[in-house]
Amino acid sequence: MKEKMTEKKTFWLAAGTLLGMAIAYYCPQEPAYADTAMGNEKFSMCTVPTLAGQSEAVFILDNLTGRLLGAGHNAQSNTFTQTYARNLTADFRVTDNAQYVMVSARAQFQSSGTVPPANGCIYIGELNSGIVNMYGFQYSAGSRKVPTRELALIASFPWRNSVN
Repeated sequence: MKEKMTEKKTFWLAAGTLLGMAIAYYCPQEPAYADTAMGNEKFSMCTVPTLAGQSEAVFILDNLTGRLLGAGHNAQSNTFTQTYARNLTADFRVTDNAQYVMVSARAQFQSSGTVPPANGCIYIGELNSGIVNMYGFQYSAGSRKVPTRELALIASFPWRNSVN
């Protein structure tokens, strides 16, 4: 008896492979993002996206002094060409026993000057004030070193009543 084409295992293997390849070709792929944040009681660190095709920036929060410092890496010169700073104690109106947490996120901002805003932001929450602030920064793709820029306070919201 002659075997039908649809009864052969190789036929179904080939048909499934072709269908899978067609779906993979026509369906858009989602890029994987790996922004990171880590911290302890003395300092926190996170990475933040800058511009498409550029390296990420790294930010360090000194939990003891309330200073937020960052640097943007340039892949062409293989150095940190941009630095950022902000004193958070005035933003949160706390000086003693501040307890910060920090995470990074992707964000889209309107460009208001010649230097474009980065494609990421930093959220910092403080326990005693009960406030979460969103900070942004400008990032230029050039390979020359630029003076330290101040991080911009974009938005703020209270998430709990003040403990103090």
